[in-house]
Amino acid sequence: MTLITRLSLLAIGIKLAVIFLFLGYLLVTVILGIDVVIQHNAGPGEERGWLSHSLPDLLKYQPFVMAAIGLLFPFLARARASWIHGTAAWATPRELIRLTKTDDGLLIGRDLHSGRLLRHDGPGHLLTMAPTRTGKGVGTIIPNLLSADRSVICIDPKGENARITARGRLKFGPVLVLDPFGVTGFETAAFNPLDLLDPDSLDLAEDAGTLADALVFDEPGMAGEAHWNEEAKALIAGLILMIVTTAPPDERHLGTLRRHLTADPQGFADLLKDMQQMPDTGGLIARAANRHLGKADREAAGVLSAAQRHTHFLDSPRMVEVLKRSDFRFTDLKHQPTTVFCVLPPDRLLTYSRWLRLLVTQSLTDMARDPETPAKPVLYLLDEFAALGHLAPVERAMGLMAGYGVQLWPILQDMHQLRATYGQRAGTFLSNASTCQVFGVNDIETASLIARTIGRMDERHVTRSWSSPNLPWKPPGITSSEHVVARDLMTPDEIMRLPDEAMVLLTRGQRPALARKIRYYADPEFRTLFDPS
Repeated sequence: MTLITRLSLLAIGIKLAVIFLFLGYLLVTVILGIDVVIQHNAGPGEERGWLSHSLPDLLKYQPFVMAAIGLLFPFLARARASWIHGTAAWATPRELIRLTKTDDGLLIGRDLHSGRLLRHDGPGHLLTMAPTRTGKGVGTIIPNLLSADRSVICIDPKGENARITARGRLKFGPVLVLDPFGVTGFETAAFNPLDLLDPDSLDLAEDAGTLADALVFDEPGMAGEAHWNEEAKALIAGLILMIVTTAPPDERHLGTLRRHLTADPQGFADLLKDMQQMPDTGGLIARAANRHLGKADREAAGVLSAAQRHTHFLDSPRMVEVLKRSDFRFTDLKHQPTTVFCVLPPDRLLTYSRWLRLLVTQSLTDMARDPETPAKPVLYLLDEFAALGHLAPVERAMGLMAGYGVQLWPILQDMHQLRATYGQRAGTFLSNASTCQVFGVNDIETASLIARTIGRMDERHVTRSWSSPNLPWKPPGITSSEHVVARDLMTPDEIMRLPDEAMVLLTRGQRPALARKIRYYADPEFRTLFDPS
């Protein structure tokens, strides 16, 4: 606030104080008059008055009453004036205290004033938006892996999260590293999604369809026609049903699915004819075969081609090896603190992201069906979230599964990624995130969204004008006026110019806060907990 603005506010306050002093004087005078009448009419033994016993006694308090009213009014008037356009303001140190009271929540930053760690305590989901190489790993993922005493599923593209924190996570419970390409140097665990499909379950068809949905997806801007993808899902789901119900135990994995889809044309046609004669699963296997065989040759060839395209990643022997058996069940994470790292190098992320989709989809399905509610929800640290593509189970989980013992933490680079993947439903992630971290923003659309979310405040401007007198002996005329306009608490360009160590925290039910990022390798709280990468 400029000096001119302060002087103008002081002048307005003085004027209002004088007016209120005069009004206070009138009010006290009227009350005194009533009191005098009461005293005059009081009989023997009656109260002389209900305000005072004598006029001089009350008069000596009149200046204090008028001064109190006069001094209080400018502050009330100024507070009311500040509500014209908005009441946005940064969280004060006192308001941030509630984010430092617990030692058991998820780490979201560091208080600029006290230096204490800020934590998110509760079952609500979280969201982080920050470009690459701005500190998402060192300030968000790794600090929570080193300190969160709960089960965690972590998408770890580079494998460095596992290398740095695996030893520290062992003090909480078992650590499993799914690393088909040997990036971390740890022995890889394995998980077979088909192991959990029960041939006698009434949900078998739904479970097979969920896996097919995880396998069939296209990158934004590369989507094929919906018809081919939907028919490819139906074909894959039918083959999964057939494998689960009829294949030998050692062949009940997705490598067998790929083998069937890439069989010679006559062999594949014979397989479909055999499926037509299978009464298992209430005839669903036969109906899936009938659906495909009922198509014209060109359409059937297009559907088969789409199914082959979406399962191409299963040609990798490394990938098939981690899909042949199950070393754990995702429901185990609800009963015992367990850490699961899903490691996939960035250069293979595009080709093999369907594997990550399978793991996330199957884990959420298992969590939803397990009635157990853990003391602390299972945390999903979903780094490179956009690489997973559109996942309906994740979208549903953001809105529904906080009460099922699941806590999602998608980590994105910007709003473009979220909108490209989820379109109009991208707002689901923002509206259901109890805490949102934003830092390192360098695109105007994300910065504008954050500026609107933070809110607006009043900005006061005082203008002065001078007029030259027509007559030389008259003094110049000076007029001043005050204008109140709306201003973003932090404009988009200011958000993009934040220092590297700063972040914006948006917490539900609290004013926005400026905080400092955590650096696990430099902060004393983590000094002995990690291994150098």
